[in-house]
Formats: sequence, structure tokens, C-alpha cells
Amino acid sequence: MNMVKVEKREAISKLLERYFEGNKEINAEKILSTWHKDAKIISTERIIGMEGWVEFEDHYKKRIGGDLGKWDINFTVVSIDVFKTCAIVRVDVEYRVDQDVFGETQFLNLLKDEKGWLIYSKIFTFYPLPK
Repeated sequence: MNMVKVEKREAISKLLERYFEGNKEINAEKILSTWHKDAKIISTERIIGMEGWVEFEDHYKKRIGGDLGKWDINFTVVSIDVFKTCAIVRVDVEYRVDQDVFGETQFLNLLKDEKGWLIYSKIFTFYPLPK
């Protein structure tokens, strides 16, 4: 792998770390710092813009009563495919929300501009996991 590809992967990995940290903290501000302002989140249930993160944050904080001990989220980066200033990342996620556990597979589409890498869209699906 050449040095340019390594540098791109490292920059993408740093962006993903910030995105993952924001999710672990249920911190919409940190999450949104990794997304382009016009990004879209798409699932079989609906399509939303970035305003949806505040809705998600409120929903999960209410479900756990503000107790982060009832919240756990883990990310596994399955693949990163980079071409010039475009990338697609597959991430498998495991959630625990109080007693409920579920998985999610995310496909994140990234673009790099003069400011660096940002997430432009997320396509995902949820699925139950055994407790």
C-alpha cells in the first residue's frame, strides 16, 4: 500500500474515531462535527437529515434515563475503500440500550474537500441480536 493511501486511511480512521466517540457519549455535537451539513441518513424506515441526530439523542437518553451505564455501543470497521477523494466505509455496530441489544450495519460515504474528510451519507439497517 502506498504512503498516500496510508495517509488517507489514517485521516479517515481519525474521523471515524470522533464519530464513534460521539456515539458512545450520545453527543450529537461531536457526531455532527464528522458530517457534512447536508448529509443524509437512509434506512428502510425513513430518510432524514442531520436534524435527526438530535431526535436520536433525545430518544436514547430518555430510554436509559440519562444513565450511560445502561448504554453501550461498539463499532467494528469491516472495510474502508478509498479512491482519490471518495471513500465508503462498512461498519458493524452492536448496541445495548438498557436490556435490549441489537445490531446495525452502516455504509458511510465520505468525501474529502479542502477541510478534510466528512461523512456525506449513511445507509444502514437494524437487526436483533441474541441477549
